[in-house]
Amino acid sequence: MLFVAGSTVLGGASARAAEQADETSTAESSPIIVTASPLPVRLDELAAPVLRLDREDIEASQASTLGALLADQPGLSESSFAAGASRPIIRGMDNNRVRVQENGIGAGGVSALSEDHGVPIDPLSATSVEVVRGPATLRYGSEAIGGVVNVLNDRIPSARPSGGYSVSGGTSFDTVDQGKEAHGALNVATGNIVWHADGFRRETSDYDTPQGEQFNSWTDTSGVSGGGSVLFGNGYAGANVVHYDSEYGIPAPEDPADPVHIDMRQTKVQLRGAFAFDSWLRGIDFAGGYGDYRHDEITQSGVVGSTFKNKEWEGRAEFQHGAVGPFAGAFGVQYRDRDLSAAGEGGELLAPNTTRAVAGFLYEEMSLTDALSLQMAGRVEHVKVEGTALDTATITEYDVSRDFTPLSASAGLVWNLDGGWVTSATFQAAQRAPEAPELFSKGPHEATETFEIGDASLNEETAYSAELSARREGRGYSFAASLFHVSFDDFIYKALTGETCDDDYASCTDAGGTGTELDQVRYAQQDARFYGFELEGKVALLRTDTATYGVTGQADYVRAKLDGGTNVPRIPPMRIGAGVYLEADRFMAKAGFLHAFRQNKLGPNETETGEYTDVSMAFRYTLPEQMTGGASVKISVVGQNLLDADIRNHVSFKKNDVLLPGRNFRLVASVDF
Repeated sequence: MLFVAGSTVLGGASARAAEQADETSTAESSPIIVTASPLPVRLDELAAPVLRLDREDIEASQASTLGALLADQPGLSESSFAAGASRPIIRGMDNNRVRVQENGIGAGGVSALSEDHGVPIDPLSATSVEVVRGPATLRYGSEAIGGVVNVLNDRIPSARPSGGYSVSGGTSFDTVDQGKEAHGALNVATGNIVWHADGFRRETSDYDTPQGEQFNSWTDTSGVSGGGSVLFGNGYAGANVVHYDSEYGIPAPEDPADPVHIDMRQTKVQLRGAFAFDSWLRGIDFAGGYGDYRHDEITQSGVVGSTFKNKEWEGRAEFQHGAVGPFAGAFGVQYRDRDLSAAGEGGELLAPNTTRAVAGFLYEEMSLTDALSLQMAGRVEHVKVEGTALDTATITEYDVSRDFTPLSASAGLVWNLDGGWVTSATFQAAQRAPEAPELFSKGPHEATETFEIGDASLNEETAYSAELSARREGRGYSFAASLFHVSFDDFIYKALTGETCDDDYASCTDAGGTGTELDQVRYAQQDARFYGFELEGKVALLRTDTATYGVTGQADYVRAKLDGGTNVPRIPPMRIGAGVYLEADRFMAKAGFLHAFRQNKLGPNETETGEYTDVSMAFRYTLPEQMTGGASVKISVVGQNLLDADIRNHVSFKKNDVLLPGRNFRLVASVDF
């Protein structure tokens, strides 16, 4: 849906911590981007562009998940297993290759374990969402081979609100699922302390499709947060507590008479701060958190089939330094401690396991000429994973302890050409240690209707990537294009084997059993390569004294093959889109389409999906401030899938049985003061 397209932006935060502490604008309106670089940089100074969706983009979207929010952006898609569970996918790479985090700290759930598990971060809690690729991703973890999705908010305020306080809120209604949502946030300064509180609530019924109501696609999600920061002359430090609660149905259940839903909750404590110094050590950023997560997979009759628990600590510190010869940059450390366990059928799938990881990283920049700059990054980790695996030859379990030392490095060149063009080339070699579910899975997962088998002998996965990009931005126009290629050594993936099982491995057909309920999935390892392109642009065709009229366009394509020619399963199809827009002081209107082509490049035991065209529109009006007492009040109407097309997401495990929502109209009202 082209009208929610975000902006491509770049920047840094930490070195300006002292300036932030004295700013009079709210954190939500701050132009500083905290994930793209540890240094304060301009738009044309980073090797890889950063996609950003701001608050208006989030409110205009019907999305109840981060995956759905980002799905129509160039190079991005979603897993769309359920309305309450959809993870972002970047260039066909998903789960353990895409790191999802909040203000630099991991989400702390189990969404990467299985597609039916939602991310415990809701778009309504965000002031903006960024997608970061390139050298900067090595600052966050080896699970960021595909990229980083960072949810930004001011739950730990970094600046004093204008006038001593700020209030924001909004509400919306959707016709396709009778969805109702509301959110609000408050920042109040008392002396040099800024207090923060926010909350949200969303309820949706089963959504409509062109073929009728999608059974068991309802959601009920809420969250609340409270905390504060102390502002100093050269920075800030603060903490907050977040509670997240989400229940959602799993569509197309195996037993429609007794469907499954997930009851998810998480309590999280976060710390964050930044300080700037007038010395060789220019600044320090630090962040940390502890999350206590649990979800139950419950049938309508009240039976809890599986319970997953995740208790996770994470902390990081990043130090910005002054010149070392021609270089300026940052170095840092990161620690992660994870205890993952399951009970019931989930316990058969995954016995209790632990992951401990410690890492050091380095990010450096230097100018080669007035027009050419170099950016480099490196990361070394030590990862220890302990758990229980299954020997399929003897059908016995045994304890396993694995140690890995992933090594990663990247480099990028940025060339500022005449005429406002910026070109860049990035190269990266990144390793990822196998995650516990990839090593130790060994049982049924009823929500996905699969029997999953890990491989305790998996090696590190290594990705060698190269990307060329060009972009230009000026008054009334913008353009960006990227070509990418990624070669994997020992690519880890889920393979549908064609075998079927019941609730234990002895029932699987490849073990001599006669099971029929569950599709068998094995984690496998094989060399692979991904390649493709992304295009997007915006041009103002006519300017008057009161308005600007223009057109937009986008296209993306990814191809992924395993060594030997077999296709990687669940790769999104090629898409193209175009639109028109009108922008005035108080009024905005957009309309456009996004067309997805047929996907017939199939992995083993995978089915084809047809083409579709998603037509959308949006109108927004900002009321005059003399009518609202100085507050910014915006009213929006958004239309999605206006042709009521049958849309099946090729990436989804549920694509054969589940259509995405049909025609929807969304009414949105928001206020800031």
